[in-house]
Amino acid sequence: MDRNPYAELRDADALERERLYEQAYDRTPPGAPADSSAIPEWNARRRRRLKLYRHVMGAAARDVLEIGCGTGDLTCALARRAPRVIAIDLSTRELQLAQLRAARDPEVARRIEFRRMNAVRLELPDATFDFAVSTSMIEHLHPDDVDRHLREVVRVLRPGGRYLVWCPNRLGHHKDRPFHLCMMSHRDLRVRMRAAGFRSFQSPMLRGRPMVDTRFKIAMESTMSALCIPVLWSHLGVRNVMIVGSK
Repeated sequence: MDRNPYAELRDADALERERLYEQAYDRTPPGAPADSSAIPEWNARRRRRLKLYRHVMGAAARDVLEIGCGTGDLTCALARRAPRVIAIDLSTRELQLAQLRAARDPEVARRIEFRRMNAVRLELPDATFDFAVSTSMIEHLHPDDVDRHLREVVRVLRPGGRYLVWCPNRLGHHKDRPFHLCMMSHRDLRVRMRAAGFRSFQSPMLRGRPMVDTRFKIAMESTMSALCIPVLWSHLGVRNVMIVGSK
């Protein structure tokens, strides 16, 4: 019987976890195609999120880091706004698909560099990026590695650089999944980002613009938890966490 790397990750030490991340996230499902037929198309929710991300990034970010790029839809969207994007992932197959997606537009492909890399140990120089982003990545890290990851992002950001983190909210009525090792609320993530060296924090007021101080979202999720009305979490934009922290 195959071993479960997610269960092992929970109890492993830091050195062993690095090997287990590789085992968990660099696997190709049997029979999975390795061509453009495997690239998922954008749905309406994903398009709205990409639009918000581009707004947050703005026009000033020249060097962008995407952490956990998957099949590269966000990567390509960012590269249409920034002259240089480095996109990292642990999955060799996902990186191959992302490269195929980028190749559809030679101008976009020219701006992107894909690298296979662990988010806990960024093999990148200090003070290199104006903007970093991760989507549905941080909850896959061991709780001890979340803090290491955030310190690494602070290190590679330039002064004033920003990190946009999107992840499921542990209070947002998500089903438990074995590969979600560290679910957090807005409050949880803000505390960790501040400890890592980020100094100001914004979140969408509801599901999109405008951006407001994250304390508004923390108050909202506290109120929603007290009211115990699950149906409103998605409508009010608190089912998931989105925080933009500035260095």
